[in-house]
Parts: sequence; C-alpha cells; structure tokens
Amino acid sequence: MMTDQNNDPTTGIDLDKQPHKSILKRIDLGLATGMCALLISFVGIVTSRATFKMNQETQKARVLPIIDVDMGYENIGDRSEAAFVVRLNNVGAGIAHIQRVTPLKNGEPVTTLQEFEDTIMNRRMRSNIGYPVVAPAAGFLAAGKSVTPRRYRMGAAGSELGAYLRGEYGVPMDGLDIDVCYCSVFSDCWTVKYLDKKLPKPVDSCGIDDAPEDMFQTYIDQTAAKRLEQ
Repeated sequence: MMTDQNNDPTTGIDLDKQPHKSILKRIDLGLATGMCALLISFVGIVTSRATFKMNQETQKARVLPIIDVDMGYENIGDRSEAAFVVRLNNVGAGIAHIQRVTPLKNGEPVTTLQEFEDTIMNRRMRSNIGYPVVAPAAGFLAAGKSVTPRRYRMGAAGSELGAYLRGEYGVPMDGLDIDVCYCSVFSDCWTVKYLDKKLPKPVDSCGIDDAPEDMFQTYIDQTAAKRLEQ
C-alpha cells in the first residue's frame, strides 16, 4: 500500500489541507475583539489622565497666590500721615509662602539698611524720623492679607517731602526695586518685581525651603546689632 506523501506519517493528517473557514473567522473575530479592548483601555487611560490633570489644575487655581508689591510714599498731601511704605499684598485665592524678598538698586541687591534708606530719602529727612515700623517679609501670607516690612512715618521730615519728590535732592528712589519669590501649597513658584508691572513669572523654585532669604529681616538684625554697639 502506498502512503500519501502529503500526510504526516505519524498522525495521518493531511499537511496540505487548509484550516476550515469557520476557524479562520473565529481567529479574526478574536483578534479584532482583542484590538478593540486594547484600544478602549488606551482611551480610558488617556481620558483618566486628562481628567486627573484637569482636576489638579482646578485645585491649583483654587489656591493660587498672587503677590502684588506696593512701594512708595503715601498720603503725600497730609504731612501728619505721609509715610514711605513697602507692602506685599496677597491678592490671590490661596496662601503664599514668601521665600525670598530682596530690595534691588539698578539690579543689584541692597545689602545694608543705610544704602536702602539713602535711596528713599536724604539723611536730613532720616534724622527727623523716629524708628520705622518693621516686620519680616518672608513667611506664609494668607489670601487677602498684607505684610508691611517697612513703614517710615515722615512727621517733621514731611516738610521736605515735596522737594524730595520733585527731584531737588536727586532722582527719588533712583533705581529702587523689590524682588519677591513665593510658592503655593502645591510648591509651584513665581517671581515678581515692583518695577516690572507684569504678571508673576513661573520659576522652578525659590531656593531651599527651610532657608528664606529676607533682606528686610537682615535690616532688622543690622539695626539690633548697631544698638548693641552704642
């Protein structure tokens, strides 16, 4: 008896015989179903991620701090109330962690209190003013609140204020700026400057969280050290 050359000698299965069409259809249907399931899973992941991102951005917007810097002379027309003020206002919706505050003159840090005061008034005016109201600028500032690191009430010095602001003793507050860096509770951070008059600029960080750079606190320390020397 001759053996069909197209049959497997051990199983007798015809090797040339094509799979039944119904089997091929089931394979195609299973493959299509698997691909659809994979596509649906992928779309679900993308949608979930987009939803999470949107919810996160919504939460960030609800606690977004915005620091506005005020600096200059107030109540100029009323000698008894005239004052030079530096004030930081949180006009946003959330707590601001103010980490760095630096007065600048022509872009360079003002590192001494004497240099700062020489930029905002002449020395004769300063001699007619008592101790200013002072406070640290760095720290946590709630929404809708303000902190005033420096306030000089003019008093007797108010008699020269008009002449000072007219430039009779030089350019008033020549090149003076305030640079502030602050973060939200989500650790998103921004910088803002008084002279820029622009929206706060996003930055990666304000430096080391536990080491604030507050030049107004430095001025307080310098004053305390000077008193101890007297």
